[in-house]
Amino acid sequence: MLDAVIIDDEQDAQITLMRFLQMHSPEVNVIGTANGVVEGLKLLNQKKPDIVFLDIKMNDGTGFDLLKQLPKIDFNLIFTTAYDDYALKAFKYSAIDYLLKPIDPLELIEAVGKAKKDGKDNTADSVQSMLELYKEDKFDKIAIPSVDEFNFVQISDIIRCEASSNYSIIYLQSGKKIIAPRTLKDFEALLVGEGFFRVHQSHLINLKHIHQFLKTKNRIKMTDGSEVEVSRRKKTLFLELINMRKF
Repeated sequence: MLDAVIIDDEQDAQITLMRFLQMHSPEVNVIGTANGVVEGLKLLNQKKPDIVFLDIKMNDGTGFDLLKQLPKIDFNLIFTTAYDDYALKAFKYSAIDYLLKPIDPLELIEAVGKAKKDGKDNTADSVQSMLELYKEDKFDKIAIPSVDEFNFVQISDIIRCEASSNYSIIYLQSGKKIIAPRTLKDFEALLVGEGFFRVHQSHLINLKHIHQFLKTKNRIKMTDGSEVEVSRRKKTLFLELINMRKF
């Protein structure tokens, strides 16, 4: 069993989440609820939950305010929010899980399963990264999970990402490779607005790390010497990007 607490100033939201957990994730046992920052801090000091479901906007402050006041974060964290895209981007870049209200039961099941699988050892680092991103409006780093840790990497240092079944191999400027248990589609969703382009079903590249385009081979040579194939379907758009110098 996983012990959980819910911190949300909307009682209806608390009740709905508890009902969904009972129906779809019976391994989660709700051991307490709170309706704001002050009550939430008291609850977390009294209980030692495995998972905290935390709202952002509450009557006496934000979920961020609560996290900043905790001496230690030793639980899995799942935000439950109807907040703006800016906050969601901070969550995504720091690998913090979240559920959009109204909560989808299937997404809840997935979030709980991910919490069970990933454990809570890296939550504190992810929260710190998320708070810095949200405060500074500077999305220059991304949290990349590997088998037993999170790697916080400068986006500009990523040369390319390669699909490998349900995993992705991330190639860095230093020569390091990270095998991440996330699909290439997941990384594409995060990085396409940061100067990355998916040139092939198996390859997502950082346009700033292109060294040459080998026309006769229909391949791109990257700054680390690797070569990546450009699919026929993506070739026209890729050439337009080069000609327009959109990177």
